[in-house]
Amino acid sequence: MANMVERTGIAETIRHAHPIILLGALYATFTYLVNDPPAVLLKLLPVTIGIQIIHASTCLGSSRVAVASGNKKKVKSASKGKTEDAGPNIMTAFLSLFLTLLIGTPAIFIVIVLLGAPITADLSHTALCAAHLSVLAGFPLVYSYHVQGSKWRDIISLNLPMDEVYGGALGACLGAWFGAIPIPLDWDRDWQRWPVTIVVGIYAGYAVGRLGGLAFIGKTARFN
Repeated sequence: MANMVERTGIAETIRHAHPIILLGALYATFTYLVNDPPAVLLKLLPVTIGIQIIHASTCLGSSRVAVASGNKKKVKSASKGKTEDAGPNIMTAFLSLFLTLLIGTPAIFIVIVLLGAPITADLSHTALCAAHLSVLAGFPLVYSYHVQGSKWRDIISLNLPMDEVYGGALGACLGAWFGAIPIPLDWDRDWQRWPVTIVVGIYAGYAVGRLGGLAFIGKTARFN
């Protein structure tokens, strides 16, 4: 089942503005990122976290809510006397963020090192790169699916139906992979500094992947 999403007017506005704001934040800091990657990545991280929390709590549904859809909390509208779904679940967002940073970032750090990242130098660069990938790719998945084993098996096996969350995660990972290509090339450019192109790939891939997830919603990425 594709990820549950909110379809209110404000949710749709945030959904469309979300990738533009993320890419805009990266673009605005790119020159500084090239000159001092760890310092800028550290300053950009809370901005990205804030954007992700707003997007998730406003636009994304939670599988925990979906499983208990018959027991959803309702709130009475004082003016209209109607029942409405409870608002954005900020606590779920912060708990998901905590789990993502606690588990996802170290796991991604290890994977990046195993794939060839410097192991004796630039560790802060690698750790912050892992944190950005974790927040962009991992946080929405944790918010939406929590720790459901069956869902995570589908995620890892590429058998989860496509949506903006899964598409964004796949796009961010592929973007990181392709972003590593220019680093060893003999172009002698400042922006080839570790891990600038990977971070750019993560953000660009995430934005493109979200659009792809919406375009191919309900389809699976696995090749049969």
